[in-house]
Amino acid sequence: MTVTTVRRALAAAMLIASSALTSALTSALTAQSPAPPAPGVSASLDSARALRGARMSVAIITYGPGEFVFEKFGHIAIALTDSSTGQDIAFNWGMFDFNQPHFLGRFLTGDTKYWMAGYRTADFNAAYMGENRTIRQQVLQLSAVQRGAIADYVSWKAQDANKYYRYDYYADNCATRVRDLVNWTLQGQLDAPFQAPGSGRTWRNETARITASDPLVYSGIQIALGRNADHTLTKWEESFLPELLANHLAALTVTDANGAPVKLITSDSVLFTADRSAMPDQAPSRLPTALVLGLVLAALVVLLAGARAGVARLVLSAFSALWFLVGASLGMALLLAGTLTKHAPYMGANLTVLQLHPLMLVAAVVVTIALWRGTRSRSAIGVSALVALLSLVGLLLQLVPSLHQQSGVVLAVIVPVHLAFALAMLRLPTQLPSRAARARR
Repeated sequence: MTVTTVRRALAAAMLIASSALTSALTSALTAQSPAPPAPGVSASLDSARALRGARMSVAIITYGPGEFVFEKFGHIAIALTDSSTGQDIAFNWGMFDFNQPHFLGRFLTGDTKYWMAGYRTADFNAAYMGENRTIRQQVLQLSAVQRGAIADYVSWKAQDANKYYRYDYYADNCATRVRDLVNWTLQGQLDAPFQAPGSGRTWRNETARITASDPLVYSGIQIALGRNADHTLTKWEESFLPELLANHLAALTVTDANGAPVKLITSDSVLFTADRSAMPDQAPSRLPTALVLGLVLAALVVLLAGARAGVARLVLSAFSALWFLVGASLGMALLLAGTLTKHAPYMGANLTVLQLHPLMLVAAVVVTIALWRGTRSRSAIGVSALVALLSLVGLLLQLVPSLHQQSGVVLAVIVPVHLAFALAMLRLPTQLPSRAARARR
């Protein structure tokens, strides 16, 4: 085992052991019970909350990006410290298990099952330090009633009947759950300021920024996301990222129990600084590289289509089969994801289905056969022309403001190649010259 593996195993064991400290909170009730009311609803309940909250402090702990793709978006927890008992628990909504029954199917359909759990804060932080991830702590300025209300809520939410939820990468994740809890505690004081425009970010650009170092994931996301992922986010929507939520909360002024304006965050400190490269501030521009790649591939298709050497036909036929088969597979996946799965809000309304679609499966057969034989056919010309036409229509629709989709890197690669295959079909002869004709040459 490597040092990293051992460290992760120790961290996991430490978290499992520390979770026993929260058993009094998580297993007292197993049947589903009503959610506790927000502060200000029940005077008697708030009185009890004030007694409990008087000895508590509440902090939001944000964890920086990690090594794996699903860790690069960061993580967040809300920590409750009881000065009288010494209990210090970090509650988070980011728990999942690759070994869950049907995990892959749930992931592909957008029905991934996550849950909330609490761990001793020191152990939880130690695990992230072991993974070399920055840790930021923000202490919240709340009344005793509000702190007690948070304790009530997380105790209720940690119960087996209440802890599970359907994870949504953009709308319902570990960060949005903390945001919603803070807003619930403050009786909606985040609603107005967080509806303000953010800093010009979109779901697509933020995802591209974070996954830029992984070309395969980056490309897949650019293909998968539809135009709904391109609208400019509000601060509320930007808070799907733990780092951005922490920044928005740090700048927030709220009204306290006496009606006075106060800063929500009273202390903002970095507990641990990771020794790793920082995430880029903006998504890198991959359009020039994508366009060069698309033009090079298109030029090769046209040049090889004009060659008569057997090796050239073999290479071009192999590329044709691969290009159209992969495109057809991706196209069918896009159609299914955008219509039949819970990914539809982000993968639906996707103009990329005009670039990648099931018709390419037909092209994989008739176009590849024509290229292998070195002679064109009506079916090959018709299918390649239709694929190219759909590709051009998808490109032109980008000029319609209501249909514009920020997937230029996808268009830059695919459109030139589709056009090149259509041109290649026209360059092929209707039949190969006879042997005698070739000999005279």
